[in-house]
Amino acid sequence: MQKLLRSTTAYKLLCQEAKEKRLANTYLLLFNDEANLRLALKELACLFFDGSTATISRIERETHPDCLFYPQKGKALDKDVTSAILEESCLSPVEGKRKLFVLDNFHKASAVVQNKLLKVLEEPHQGVYFLLGATTEFPLLATVKSRAKKLEIPPFSEAEVEACLTRLYPERSAEDVAVYAAASDGSVGRAQSLFTGGRYSELYQKAFACVAAESGNICKAARALNGTEEKTEVISLIRRIYRDILFSLTAQPYGTKGESEKIKGLAKDFTPTVAVFALDVFAEAEKQIVFNSNLAQCVEVALWKIDKEKQRCKK
Repeated sequence: MQKLLRSTTAYKLLCQEAKEKRLANTYLLLFNDEANLRLALKELACLFFDGSTATISRIERETHPDCLFYPQKGKALDKDVTSAILEESCLSPVEGKRKLFVLDNFHKASAVVQNKLLKVLEEPHQGVYFLLGATTEFPLLATVKSRAKKLEIPPFSEAEVEACLTRLYPERSAEDVAVYAAASDGSVGRAQSLFTGGRYSELYQKAFACVAAESGNICKAARALNGTEEKTEVISLIRRIYRDILFSLTAQPYGTKGESEKIKGLAKDFTPTVAVFALDVFAEAEKQIVFNSNLAQCVEVALWKIDKEKQRCKK
């Protein structure tokens, strides 16, 4: 994964700015792979320091006194954590001339938290830098985005994901790796989850049930999402299923063998026009979910729109 991250434009750009001593005070990394977002932030964080083996090792272990990661793994970036960041940002670096605050999963920070950080992001103390990590910029306040220099890692190519998986899982067959790379949608984290069958598998089943729901079961399928915290991930999976339906209808390769058979069954009820319409509907839903805490309601409304379009096209 390290090799893949270091090949990105975002990494090379920050590396160049660090060498030329023209680092911005605040950077925003956009990387739609939550499973590997913290890892990507660590790779970029190393560029703010001397690059020695000892320094890199401490950053990777999150023990460097001047490279501080927030929040702790599994915790939220809440008001208490934000207060701690503000207090710590007033203190001088311990070892060198720079102090870096790395804020993981910033897309999950509330508007209150983001507002509380505005001033320090715009006018940090001497030697203080911020590196924000998010999987999407939709939840971020415009005022926050205006204060940060954006670095973006777009989805990787299928070949890049396949090469990375081969390095990470040398014990897996080339055929296995190729299949899961094809199903990754450019995300190594998604491919890794497919390998292990973890949370991704459960979310995919819920997303598939929504797309497969007939008119009489739309409410039930959508309401099964109640209590699901991974809102953007579910919307993204639903969009991917509609994309695969479109690929199936237009004879393009997609998904794993098992998924392909299931998609073919769904595709019988669609036309390319309806599939494209569905993709547009859920692209809008992905934006709306940021401001709508009710995932089930958002998905239900979108599914009804698509169902209405399917019925219209059948007439």
